[in-house]
Amino acid sequence: MHREAQGEALTGETGGSAIEPRNQKSGMPMLLSEAEGNTEHDANHKPCSDPARSKTLNTPGSLLHGSWEVSSVSDAQAPDGTGKANSRNPVAHADEKSDTPVVPKKPPNKGDAPAEVVEERGVAKGNANKAPAPRTQRRDKCASMGLDGVREVARRDKTERFTALLHHITPALLLESFTALKHNAAAGVDGVTWRDYEKEIHQRVDGLHQEIQTGVYRAKPSRRVFIPKLDGKQRPLGVASLEDKIVQQAVVTVLSTIYEEDFLGFSYGFRPGRSQHDALDALTVGIKSQNVNWILDADITAFFDEIEHDWMLKFLEHRIADKRIIALIRKWLKTGVIEDGRRVVATKGTPQGAVISPLLANIYLHYAFDLWAQQWRARHAVGNVIVVRYADDSVIGFKHPGEASPNISPIVVV
Repeated sequence: MHREAQGEALTGETGGSAIEPRNQKSGMPMLLSEAEGNTEHDANHKPCSDPARSKTLNTPGSLLHGSWEVSSVSDAQAPDGTGKANSRNPVAHADEKSDTPVVPKKPPNKGDAPAEVVEERGVAKGNANKAPAPRTQRRDKCASMGLDGVREVARRDKTERFTALLHHITPALLLESFTALKHNAAAGVDGVTWRDYEKEIHQRVDGLHQEIQTGVYRAKPSRRVFIPKLDGKQRPLGVASLEDKIVQQAVVTVLSTIYEEDFLGFSYGFRPGRSQHDALDALTVGIKSQNVNWILDADITAFFDEIEHDWMLKFLEHRIADKRIIALIRKWLKTGVIEDGRRVVATKGTPQGAVISPLLANIYLHYAFDLWAQQWRARHAVGNVIVVRYADDSVIGFKHPGEASPNISPIVVV
C-alpha cells in the first residue's frame, strides 16, 4: 500500500508543504502542513562572555542523533548561490540546513511555492555538561562550549573553517566510540577483538588518547576480505584494526557535528536517523505529488574504490582547517590493505567497511554531486525535478523528458 503525503524529498531554501519521511512511532510518513518552516536550535548552552574563548572547546560527547528532513523545489523557483564542483574550490555551503531539536513553524501559504526542509533531531549524547578547558581559536567571536558549540557555529556560518577539533577527541569520546562498535566484528591485521580490548579498556584508551594528541598514533593497514554480491561478483572490504575503528568513530562523531549542518535534504545514505526506507518514502511522495513523468536511476561504478584522494582532502579543507584531523584522514586513506600477506599502499579509494568511509563518501558527493544538482535544478531546469540520493545511488525525476534523456521510459504510478 502506497503511503500518502504531500510534498517531496528534495532540497533548497524553500517554503510550502513538505513531509517527514517517517514517523518512527507509527512507521508512516508524516504530514508537515502544521509543523514546518524555518528551524532553530534548542539553546542548551549559553555563549561565553569572554570573546577570546574558542568556538570548539573541550567537552566529551557524541553526535549520534536522529535526523529527518524533506523539501521540494517546483518548476522555476529554487535557491541560488551554490557551485558545481568543477574545480577544487566550489561554493562550500548550500541553502538547506539541518538543525538540533526544533519546534517547526507553519510557513506562509504560497500555493505552488517550494517546500522548506524540516528536520527533527534528538539532543547530542555525551557528557556535554562537563566544564571544558578554554582554548583560544579566534578573538573576534564569542562561542559556545564543546561539540554543541561546534554545531552551532557550523549552522550559523557556512563558511567557517574549524582550526581546533582534535581536542574534542577525549578519552570519554574514545570509550564511547569503542562501546558503539560491533562486539562480534572480525579482527583486523593486529588480531585484536573487541572482547580482548575490553579487558584493559581504560589503560588502552588512555594510551590511545595520548598517542593521538602527541602525534605518534599510526594507522595500520586494513585486512582485505571479499564477500559475495548478488550478481555473483565479489565485493572487496577492508577490515581495520580495532584501535583504528575507535579513532575513526570518534572523528566521525566530531565531523558529523559540522557536516550534518551542511548536507542537503535529498541525501539519505549513512546519516543519523535516516534509512533506505526514508529514502523510498521520500521518492514515493515526490513521484506522486510533483508531476514528474521521467525517471533517471544512476549508480556510480566502484565509487568507494575510485575516490580520488587529493579531491577528498580538498573538499574536507573547505570546512576543516585543523591539520591534525586532516593528517589522520590522510593516514587512513593512504595506509592501504594487507592482501595475500603483502601490503598494498592505496593510491585512490577508501576501504568499504571502514568506519570513516561512509562519512567521507557523503562529503565527497556533497561537493561533487549534491551542490551541483541543487544549482542545476535552481538555474536551468524548466520543469519539476526531484532528487533522492542514497550513498552512490541516485534517483532523479523530471517533468520533461528532454531534461532527462531521450531514451528514458515514462514511469507509471498505480
